[in-house]
Amino acid sequence: MTSYNPDVVGNINPEDIPDLGSDDEPCVDDVEPPTEEEMQLWWSASKDLEKLNAGFRTRSMDDKWDLLVEDPDEQGNISLHILRNWAYTEYFILHIVSNEDGGGAVIQDITWEGNNDGFRCEAEQAQKEAVILCRLFLECEFKTIPQYPSSAIWSPEGYKKLEAQ
Repeated sequence: MTSYNPDVVGNINPEDIPDLGSDDEPCVDDVEPPTEEEMQLWWSASKDLEKLNAGFRTRSMDDKWDLLVEDPDEQGNISLHILRNWAYTEYFILHIVSNEDGGGAVIQDITWEGNNDGFRCEAEQAQKEAVILCRLFLECEFKTIPQYPSSAIWSPEGYKKLEAQ
């Protein structure tokens, strides 16, 4: 995996990063595997490809999130893994596909955890949260995607309570 490149991403002040979760969240090893759904629209990532390729590795526990990139496959496609740094709980995987003409890339689809402490994260909510975290930590623009407030992360409207089995 590729780690944080300060020449590409720049310095992030931990005080500028909102608290996106509780420090006493349990560390669980038996997490259900992520579910995958195709995104409604491909996100153009051509302008943000360098930032996505750089990823972000936390320098302290205050950052709370790592955005780690797998090495490209034979076609130049990559996956960006978004996870909580202290528990290594993976929340999202963005699948980034190179254009055939070599002129950039698109985020083709997203994989995310289907059960978050008894709540189901809907597709639109998963996309919003992934975009917010990429904008916050990687300074991605995603010009074709609306601006979302950081309060949209873990917004109750984006989750549905799962029925107990």
